[in-house]
Amino acid sequence: MDFSTLEALKPTLIAYQTLLLFVMFIGLVWWAYGKQRKTKFDAIGSSILDDEDVQSSASLGAEQDRAGANKQ
Repeated sequence: MDFSTLEALKPTLIAYQTLLLFVMFIGLVWWAYGKQRKTKFDAIGSSILDDEDVQSSASLGAEQDRAGANKQ
C-alpha cells in the first residue's frame, strides 16, 4: 500500500470518523436525557445546594454559641 492509496481513502475515512462521532454524540445526549436518569441527576444536582444549607446553619449555630458564651 502506497501513500497515493491512503490519500485517496482519506476523505472516506474522515467521513466515517465524523459519522461515528455524530452517532456517539446522539447516544450521549439520549443517555443523559433519558427519563430513568432524570430523578437521579436531579437528586445529585440538588445535593450541592443541600450541603450549603447544612454548612451555613452549622456556622450560624457556632456563632450563636459564641455570642451566648460572651453574654455570660
